[in-house]
Amino acid sequence: MPSHPQPAVPNISLDASPLPPGTNIGGDVVEAVLGAGGFGIVYQVRGPQGHRAALKMVPVENGEDRAWREALIGSRLHLHHPNLARVLGAGSWPAKDPRFVFVKQELVDGVRLDVWAREHAVDTHQVVDRVLEVARALAVVHEARVVHRDVKEANILVRKSDGQAVLVDFGVGYYEGAPTLTEGLFPPGTPRYRSPEAWRFGRENKDAPGAHYRAGVGDDLYALGVVFYRLLTGRDPFLLGERGGVDVEAVLHQAPLPPHLVNPRVPLAVEAVCLRLLEKKPEDRYPGAVELCAALETLRACPDESWTVPLRGGTRASGKSKRWARERRAAAWAGVGLGLVLGGAWLAGTGSSPVTSPAESPTREASVGQEVAPPGPAPESARAATPPPVEPPPAAAASPAASGKDTAPVKKKQQTTGPQREVQPKRAQAAARNMCLGLTGAALQACLSAQQQVPPVRSEPPPLECPAGAVKIMTETLGLRIGERWPVELSDVRGRPVPVRDDSPVIVGGNWRTSTRQLALPSNTRLSGRLYFGEKRVYGRFTTAHTPSGETYRVCMELLDTDDNVGLELEPGSEPGNVLVIPVAQVRVVDRFD
Repeated sequence: MPSHPQPAVPNISLDASPLPPGTNIGGDVVEAVLGAGGFGIVYQVRGPQGHRAALKMVPVENGEDRAWREALIGSRLHLHHPNLARVLGAGSWPAKDPRFVFVKQELVDGVRLDVWAREHAVDTHQVVDRVLEVARALAVVHEARVVHRDVKEANILVRKSDGQAVLVDFGVGYYEGAPTLTEGLFPPGTPRYRSPEAWRFGRENKDAPGAHYRAGVGDDLYALGVVFYRLLTGRDPFLLGERGGVDVEAVLHQAPLPPHLVNPRVPLAVEAVCLRLLEKKPEDRYPGAVELCAALETLRACPDESWTVPLRGGTRASGKSKRWARERRAAAWAGVGLGLVLGGAWLAGTGSSPVTSPAESPTREASVGQEVAPPGPAPESARAATPPPVEPPPAAAASPAASGKDTAPVKKKQQTTGPQREVQPKRAQAAARNMCLGLTGAALQACLSAQQQVPPVRSEPPPLECPAGAVKIMTETLGLRIGERWPVELSDVRGRPVPVRDDSPVIVGGNWRTSTRQLALPSNTRLSGRLYFGEKRVYGRFTTAHTPSGETYRVCMELLDTDDNVGLELEPGSEPGNVLVIPVAQVRVVDRFD
């Protein structure tokens, strides 16, 4: 590799600014920041021959062992495969007194699988092709004795050039003989894709000291079955549990509703393969990815006319409608840009998304590597503005604001005591979204930004009662006291403001213990609810706590800044559609939102 002059090495960390463009790292020159998250920062770099790549820079104190594991997994899979993103190299930087481990990876020009499925008139043939391509990737991965451990839509990109699926992000992967890097019952991953045998192990060993579930081939195949089911039906195999989290009883003991009953356009032969992947016992699934590939190849060899009917939406368009659809798809690709070879799990550390069912609407931002608060899922992100889907998602998949968790009591307050002026912004926002429906890419962002210029009518949210049973759960089940405070994070990024939107969660920093030192909520618990945007501050009300092990609790907590003031001050640079706040804050336990 040709030598390049090395500039002075800045003293960079997660608490400081990113590396400036032009910094030389092992012969690759930094061009731009692609994303930042729990372990470090990802850069777009250009090599000596002009090829672009993604470079993960992980501070040694932040996750050195996991970065080197990802590099070692990459060395086991170092081959040109159309459905795998390659690790191109790794090392320490700077050469003298290293402060970072870097992992250089292939840059994939594409979008997340769920974004692709939503923005196209996807039929059975296309879905089977994408699942087959992921199965081919897993066959190679498993043959190398590697387990991905986080197969989900956020970690599968559909490449723009040929439309094939590419499995990415081995940041939480495992290879045979590797040391355990995490504590607790479960390895990093996303609860909604967790296999029945993993949940069973958790139940049987919850009190066993040092017990840790070791994921295997069957876990990856089960997770792919969940992805398959969601592509066919638009919802999860199992609905939400009683407290809004994973319904573990259903995962362990109930059969998923057959896909053709959810979506009559699903062929029965395809349904049979999907349901076999979701069997309760790993031995009842396919023995491995090779056998799954064979089953899918057999299916593809004898399709019927039903395979060409879009799984959702109307029949295929023709003539002028086809041209309009092509133009919309082209605009969508242009608006998406480059999909990274890393998914939500890496950007978010090892946190995982709260489970929703039906499947929540995907967003374009997740495929271009924006800052993400704790996969995927997929947790899972701090996004300034989310484009409305062209086809409205099911009601159960809406954000907290849309689902009625917070808005129903607000409406009641407006009808009885509040002036009707509070309703006008919501009507204006709905009208604005309707005006923007059908647009994609840059056109959609421009339309949304123009509509969001309406100034807020009120600076604070209205009074609101806590969710039913939340106070009892907090004080009796969790052992918390009303008025108690605890530090939280809106992002793992430090040293600069982070963007938020109305459903951005916060993450509990460290183990939240009671006054008697009992564990109330473990570190990395996600608090979800709703943010309210005032003229000068952002206010937060959180109504659900999702633990890393998949448990869910109703809570009632409000957002404070580090000086105990209610809400967070808007940071310089905030504007409609891009609200910025500091990444660290507090929450306070309350018995009513005042």
